[in-house]
Amino acid sequence: MQSNGFDATARQLIVGLPLFMGAIEYILRVALKQPGRDDFFPISLVASSVSLNVALAVLPGELRDGFFRSTSRRRIGQAILIANMGIFASLIGMLLWIYLLVASFSEEVRAILPMHPLRDALAYYLFSITLNEGKARVTRC
Repeated sequence: MQSNGFDATARQLIVGLPLFMGAIEYILRVALKQPGRDDFFPISLVASSVSLNVALAVLPGELRDGFFRSTSRRRIGQAILIANMGIFASLIGMLLWIYLLVASFSEEVRAILPMHPLRDALAYYLFSITLNEGKARVTRC
């Protein structure tokens, strides 16, 4: 799998993906008369952020295919660090996603571990965007 950086369309999808997922989840929750209808957006925000972080694990093609002499050690190190952070952030995101999903259906879970779903999901999403911008910067250099 090759990674050639992020163009303008991909950057627009990064912002649009959680909105699309949130709308679908909201429609399903309302249609199925599920509890926690107001908790749809944080769950979708975390799920889309996990997918962004999984994509970070792919090293850029020019770094993966032979490590050319023109590629600096600093750039290679940054790309590997971002890939590792993407894997770690994906694991953390999956735990957050599971908690938010279970908490949206159960008040008992919310009482055990009180969190602020929208704030926490938004912080995680912004962290994911920052990592993706870092990867784009390393890929361009």
